[in-house]
Amino acid sequence: MPRDKGAMNRPDIEVLFSDWKEYELLDSGDRLKLERFGDCVAIRGEPKAWWGKSNPSIWKEADCRYFDEDKKNSRWEFFKRGGLERLRPLNFNGIKFRLKFMEGSKHLGVFPEQSPHWNFIMNSMPAFRAEAPRLLNLFGYTGAATLAASKAGYAVTHVDASKPSVDWARKNAFESGMSENRIRWIVDDALKFVERENRRGARYDAIILDPPAFGRGPKGELWKLEKTLSRLLETCSKILSDNPIFVLMTLYSIEASPIMAGNMLEFFLPPEGKTRIGELALNPKYGNANLPLSIWALWSAGKNSP
Repeated sequence: MPRDKGAMNRPDIEVLFSDWKEYELLDSGDRLKLERFGDCVAIRGEPKAWWGKSNPSIWKEADCRYFDEDKKNSRWEFFKRGGLERLRPLNFNGIKFRLKFMEGSKHLGVFPEQSPHWNFIMNSMPAFRAEAPRLLNLFGYTGAATLAASKAGYAVTHVDASKPSVDWARKNAFESGMSENRIRWIVDDALKFVERENRRGARYDAIILDPPAFGRGPKGELWKLEKTLSRLLETCSKILSDNPIFVLMTLYSIEASPIMAGNMLEFFLPPEGKTRIGELALNPKYGNANLPLSIWALWSAGKNSP
């Protein structure tokens, strides 16, 4: 429900940094980033790294690089023998993530900068709830937030339009010993699923959203962030329970801002909640150029924060 203009909060912009030991940003610059995933050092494109490299010599230690300057010939190349084998599963507080080099994609199956969100989710469970709160994870990808929520005790519904991503998430759950946990795995367009849940009278105590700037659903449904996000948030507000816990949104669109994301949550969600906004960034091992990667906005009914 839209709130009165005079009631709008003016939160500070908070920058959250990952401290996950299994991952490390080594350096960035020239629209590239040098990263360590466990034992594997990779070079990937990064459109937000406009500056120069801090330590050019360390880049020679990379095991592999994803080349995407020529979109028709995008590919992984391996500089060292055994590069494929060096990409082992990663562990986050007992949750295991299977990584892999995908054809035609620079992504490895996890977004490490989101680890502050996983910590928040794992510590967000209210002590007074007699039954497991229901959490909806939209655009759930390979399940990092889903498994963090499940480990915390939520009854989770995981939604993603990509069947391979959902299958990957289920494998992560199995590897983490959580395949028997209360998780619903749904392959569907996020907006259509939420609208059906609203018609069915379903209610959720917490909602996580990580929408892409552009995408398509399993039946070719077009998703464009600037045109569809308002409709999605409005419908999400209708499926919140009477005792909601939080709504957490992450955006990677280069056109978005934390203030914009916060305005969206404050406009559509109950005025009694508190909104916090910020960015997710990585602190490099070499140099001082922190790398901003995404923005976030958190609406919480209590004092929860990432």
